[in-house]
Amino acid sequence: MKLWRKRVYADAAAATPVSRSVRREMRRLAGLFGNPSALHAEAQAAKKELEAAREKIASTIGAHADELIFTSGGTEGNNLAIFGTLRRLLRVGEDAHAITTAIEHSSVLEPLRALEKEGLLLTELPVDEHGLVSYKSLREALTPNTVFVSVQMINSEVGTIQDIRELAKEVRHARKERDDGKPIYFHTDASQASLWLKIGVEQLGIDLLTLDAQKMLGPKGVGVLFVRRGVALEPHIYGGGQEKGRRSGTENTMLAGACAVALADAQDDVEARAEKIASMRDFLFKQIEKAILGVRLNGAGGKSRAPNNLNITIPQLNGDMAVIALDAQGVAVSTRSACDTEDESPSYVLKALGISVQNAKNSIRITVLPGATKGEARRIARALARVVALYRQS
Repeated sequence: MKLWRKRVYADAAAATPVSRSVRREMRRLAGLFGNPSALHAEAQAAKKELEAAREKIASTIGAHADELIFTSGGTEGNNLAIFGTLRRLLRVGEDAHAITTAIEHSSVLEPLRALEKEGLLLTELPVDEHGLVSYKSLREALTPNTVFVSVQMINSEVGTIQDIRELAKEVRHARKERDDGKPIYFHTDASQASLWLKIGVEQLGIDLLTLDAQKMLGPKGVGVLFVRRGVALEPHIYGGGQEKGRRSGTENTMLAGACAVALADAQDDVEARAEKIASMRDFLFKQIEKAILGVRLNGAGGKSRAPNNLNITIPQLNGDMAVIALDAQGVAVSTRSACDTEDESPSYVLKALGISVQNAKNSIRITVLPGATKGEARRIARALARVVALYRQS
C-alpha cells in the first residue's frame, strides 16, 4: 500500500482542524486555571476572559451577551433547546405540539421522539427531492397547540440550505394570531453554517440557535446556544447554577475563548469564502463526472446547497467500502453524519429525499475545507476513479 505523504481531508461536515488563530488563543488562555465562579484573583481573571468571549460571540451574531449559553457542542445545544423549552410545558399538562423535518440531525430528532413518550405531539415534515421543506407544509402543520419548531440551517449530509428567515416568518405570523399567550419558539441548528452563511439572529428571526466550534475550525467540546430574551428555558444539567442557572458545570474559559475566535473568523468575509469554495466544489464534481460513469448528485444544486458539500451515488460501489479504500489512497471522506456511522441501515436523510435503499448504500459524502484547492480536487477525483476501477461490482 502506498503511503501518502500528504493526505486530503474532505470530511469537514464531521469535524474541522483547529485554525492557527484559534490555537494561538488557546495557548494564550491555557494558563488560566481559576474557577470562574470563585471570588479570588485567579478566578476573576478566568471570569473576565469568559465574559469577553461571550461578548465577542454576541457581537458576531448580533445577540445580547446574556442570551448565550456555553455548551459542550452541537448535540448538547440541541438537547438543551428541546428539553429546556418543552419539558416544562409537558409537566404542567399542556397539549404541546412540536414540528421538525424528516432530515434533521439525530440530536434534534431523537430528543423530540423521546418526548413523544412523555406526551409531546410531533410532526416530522417531509422534504422534496432536494431536501427542501416548503413554507406551505410548515404553515399547514402549525396548530393552536404548536409551541416549538426546529429546522436545521444546513443539512449535515446533503448540504441543503433551508430558508430559515422565511420559515421563521411563518412561525411569527402564527404567533401573532394567537390570543391565548401560548408561545411558539423557532429553533435552528446552525452547526454546519458558520463557515458558509452569514448568521444574524435578528435578521433570521429565530428564538434559539445552536453553534458548534468543531465545525468552524475550532476545538471539540465547546459550542453555544443562543436563547432569545423572554424564552422560558429550564436547565438540562443541574448543579452549581452556572450560565445564569441554565447550564451547570464549571465553564471552560480556554474553550470559550477559542470558540469566540473561531466564530469571528468564520463570519469574516463569509460570502466571498462561500463563493470561492462553491466554484471549487463544482470543479470537483465535473472532475468526478469525467472520470466515473453514472455518478449522481444527491440533493440540491447551486445556492441551495452548502458550498463545500457533495453527496454522490456511484452505482455498484458500496459507500462504506469506498470510504475505506479512499482512506488507503490518502483521502478522507464519509458516508453520512459522523454521529450515525454505527447505524448500519441506509441513511434516513437520503431515504427522505426519495433515494432508493440501494443507491443510499452506494453514496458517499465529500465536504471540503475552506482552503481546498483545485489540486486537491483532482486528487480526490483520481483517487475515487482508482477505487471505482478496483471495487465497483459489475
